[in-house]
Amino acid sequence: MPQDYQTKISHFDFTSACTSLQHTKKMQDYFENYEIDDDAVRMKIFVQGLIGDVRPWFRALPANSIANPEALYQTFINIWEKKKDPLHILFEYYTIKRGPQEAVLDYCARFNSIYNAIPQNLRPPPDVALYKFPDGFDTDMAYQLRERAPQSLAEMQNVVVSVEANLISKRNRVKAERRTTFKEEPSALDQNLDAIISGMHRLGDRVENVDRKSTWDAQQNNAVRNPNFRKNQNTNVGRESPDHDIRPPF
Repeated sequence: MPQDYQTKISHFDFTSACTSLQHTKKMQDYFENYEIDDDAVRMKIFVQGLIGDVRPWFRALPANSIANPEALYQTFINIWEKKKDPLHILFEYYTIKRGPQEAVLDYCARFNSIYNAIPQNLRPPPDVALYKFPDGFDTDMAYQLRERAPQSLAEMQNVVVSVEANLISKRNRVKAERRTTFKEEPSALDQNLDAIISGMHRLGDRVENVDRKSTWDAQQNNAVRNPNFRKNQNTNVGRESPDHDIRPPF
């Protein structure tokens, strides 16, 4: 038995939203992921996931009545698959949508479970189911699936994982390009602010030039006016006699 397997397997008690068919699919995926090939080990692990009222049912089975895992799966599904009104099953089929956090493979299993639960006389033909299956995804995913033009529902479900991976990669690439473009190209608001700031700088330069010119003109006027003012003044006003000539000492 694999080490610590009990913490990794899913459990079924018939009270949760998980159907017996979905539980069986989860257990089969677990066996594949951990490469558990021995039939006896698979059956023992499968039984460990049966809890609540389901465990006594298994213990009450006749000895040696289950020969292999496939027989165990089918017996389990036949007894514990919830029986619903056919019209209710049809309503679920026509309104089925992938959940927000639902894995694509879980949606495939749920779709198949609902489709196979429809009574044979009411079940839509496989070609109609092939057309209906993509409607459970968003518009882009549905378009990509139909563009592949698969010939059967099984073929479409085989490529659905790769289609989703390609679509996610494309969306991430577009987001990265948008972020790069947004960083490289300034917004209209940034451009307007830059223009206003540039205009304020130019206005400040013009005001500074006008102030400098006014100061320069004032200095020039003083330089011309003051010498003439001193020359024209009569320093002898009030004296009775003119000044004597000053003789040089040599």
